[in-house]
Amino acid sequence: MGQRRHGKCPLGGVRLRDVLDRAGVKAGSLQVRFNGLDTGVVPQTPDFMKSLDIDHARDGEVMIAYAMNGALLPLLNGFPLRLVVPGWYATYWVKMLNDIEVLDKPDDNFWTTKAYLIPDTPFANIVPGQKDVKMVAINRMLPRSFFTNVQNGAVLKVGQTTIVRGIAFGGDAALAKVLFSADSGGRWQEARLGSDHGKYSFRQWEVPLRLSSSGLHKLMIKAINAAGSAQPDHANWNGAGFMRNVIESVSVQAA
Repeated sequence: MGQRRHGKCPLGGVRLRDVLDRAGVKAGSLQVRFNGLDTGVVPQTPDFMKSLDIDHARDGEVMIAYAMNGALLPLLNGFPLRLVVPGWYATYWVKMLNDIEVLDKPDDNFWTTKAYLIPDTPFANIVPGQKDVKMVAINRMLPRSFFTNVQNGAVLKVGQTTIVRGIAFGGDAALAKVLFSADSGGRWQEARLGSDHGKYSFRQWEVPLRLSSSGLHKLMIKAINAAGSAQPDHANWNGAGFMRNVIESVSVQAA
C-alpha cells in the first residue's frame, strides 16, 4: 500500500495487480469483474459492474484507491474504495467497490455487453443511419483541450496582449503539445505548457494573443498526445454521442 500520484491529487491505494497476486489467479483466467455498492434510482437498474481483460487488470497502473489528498476517499468520489483505470473512460472507475471476481470467460453483464457501446471505427465515427456496424465496449480516452478564461462573445482590445489560458490532457497517453490558432485554423502555434503532474493529468496551457484588427476572430485549441493522436477538425458521430473530442473553439470580438 502507499501513495500513487494520478493527476494533481495524490491517491492512496494499492495496485490491483498486487491484490490479484495475493489472492491467486488461476491459469486460463480471461477477465476481472468489479462490482460496487452504488445503485440506480430506478429499482430495475441492472447492478453496476464493469470488467477488464486480465492483462489490463494486471498492468500495474490500475489501482484500488482508498484515500485522496491525505484523507479518506470522499463519499462523492467513491468511499470507501474506488477502482482507478488511468486513460480509460470513467464508466470503468467503479465507486464503492465491494467485490472483485476473476472470470474464465468473457463477462456478459449488461454494462459490458449492452451499455456504453461504441462503433469499432476510428473516433467511434459512423454515418447517421449506418447499419451493421460492429460495436465494442467504450475503452481508451481521447485527447481533449479546453479554454478556461475566454468565452464565446468575449470582447478583446485591438493591439492589447491577452494571455489566453486553458487545460488539456492526452487521454490514454501523455499530453505532448497543445496548438493554438487565432485565425480559424489557418495558422497554428505551440502553446506553453504548465507543470506536468503525471502521464494522465490535466496540464495548464497558455499563449499570448494580440489581435491587430477589429472584428470577429475564431480561436481554436488542439491537443496532441505522445502517441500522435490529435483532436479532429470535425466532430465524430454515433448514436450515443460518445467520444466527442473535436477541436475546441471560441469566437471573440476585437474592438
